[in-house]
Amino acid sequence: MARTNAKEPLVEAARNLFSIKGYDGTSVDEIAEAVGVKGPTIYKYFRNKEDLLKAVIDCAEDEYMRGMEVARDIPDRIHTGEDFKGYVLASLNFTLNNETAKKMRRLTTIEQFRNEALSKQTTRHQLTYLKDLYTSIFQKMMERGEMIEGDASIYALQFISPITIMIQYMEREPDKKDEAFEMINKHIDVFIDLYFK
Repeated sequence: MARTNAKEPLVEAARNLFSIKGYDGTSVDEIAEAVGVKGPTIYKYFRNKEDLLKAVIDCAEDEYMRGMEVARDIPDRIHTGEDFKGYVLASLNFTLNNETAKKMRRLTTIEQFRNEALSKQTTRHQLTYLKDLYTSIFQKMMERGEMIEGDASIYALQFISPITIMIQYMEREPDKKDEAFEMINKHIDVFIDLYFK
């Protein structure tokens, strides 16, 4: 294993195992074994297991931000209900189908009450990041007269909360994915009808 590439398979193995067994339930030796090395090899690249968890979070965050097409100009690109729904569905498609995103949701669900870093990650992805993003989209649309006036942050909460709940539902009951996705679609349409001009 070349030193420049050695971290990536260790991070991937850790993410996979953490998402199944939890952080505390996974040993450094198991992670090393998953990539065909001895446990102490991990310490060449990471100070400790916590440092490896930080790398798992950071790598997942980078992939998430790229996949969600995060850009400062998103609020400037959304002007109509069609623009909005297209962006939401593309983001949703990424988050529902990206393996890293799915494993991280599973990991944060398992560990959110035991691990402070993963608790913060859960809050960020289920609430603060989405609330801030949609608040900025709605605020810009209101400024341009494309959306009815109101509290953009409350609109954001009204919009994201049902979607977050439905994503969790889909992951608990995968056979209900189509039904849940249809509910999300209807929710988006109703929201657009209520608030967009």
